Amino acid sequence: NPAWTAEAHGIAPDGDVFLTDEEVQNFRVPSCTECGGILKPDVTFFGDNVNRDKVTFVHERLSESDAVLVVGSTLQVYSGYRFILAAHEKKLPTAIINIGPDRK
Repeated sequence: NPAWTAEAHGIAPDGDVFLTDEEVQNFRVPSCTECGGILKPDVTFFGDNVNRDKVTFVHERLSESDAVLVVGSTLQVYSGYRFILAAHEKKLPTAIINIGPDRK
């Protein structure tokens, strides 16, 4: 979207952005240059499934951990909360730092 310019329309703590109807209608999703599929960052968007390799990686790190620190998450989505449940089963101390309410 090379015609877009940087503009600030307000603070959105959840990472949402404010777009005009015209910006939404003219938005172009880039294609992958290798496979032609949808190009998206290596993150899990709300509603997507977490990559199985990432889940396995986190469980492996939990097995090596003495404690768990959660920063900036409400843990309302099970994809993250399940790791806290696993830590609880292992009796690992857990601390949560978040602005606002979280799942305890």
